[in-house]
Amino acid sequence: MQTLNLEQLKATTLAGGVTGITLRGDGAAFIVSVQTHRDEAILVTSRKQARRFADPRKALQVLRSTGWNECRIETAQWRPEDSALEKTARPDRSAALKAAHEAVQESADYDRWFDAKVQASINGLKDGTNRILSLHEVDERRAAVRTKLEAMRLAQPA
Repeated sequence: MQTLNLEQLKATTLAGGVTGITLRGDGAAFIVSVQTHRDEAILVTSRKQARRFADPRKALQVLRSTGWNECRIETAQWRPEDSALEKTARPDRSAALKAAHEAVQESADYDRWFDAKVQASINGLKDGTNRILSLHEVDERRAAVRTKLEAMRLAQPA
């Protein structure tokens, strides 16, 4: 049996090579079976595995995007009650989602800390506990930091 990815299905459809499409029940999902002038083909993912659609509406949206507007639906092998059995654990995705969540949380914590520091500075200017530095004072402090950094750099072994 042949396989087609989404781009190949679009090209074959535009070229007039598709004679029919069937959404075929396969466990708790549907696969797309494509009838061509030569043979039958299955719609596959980029990893060359049969593309499975848990929701037939999504399959119909994909088929419509290829330029195909009608199909047959076979439900003889469709068993929606098996959906819980077909779920596969994805520890890699779980770890990635946890890492992303932690990064967002750290970013939010930093934002709260930064906002608090800025607000404290503004409040200090208002109540007089902070003062605005003159340009000369800023230049002096900057020069002192540069001198200290240069001394640290020179003190490091090569």
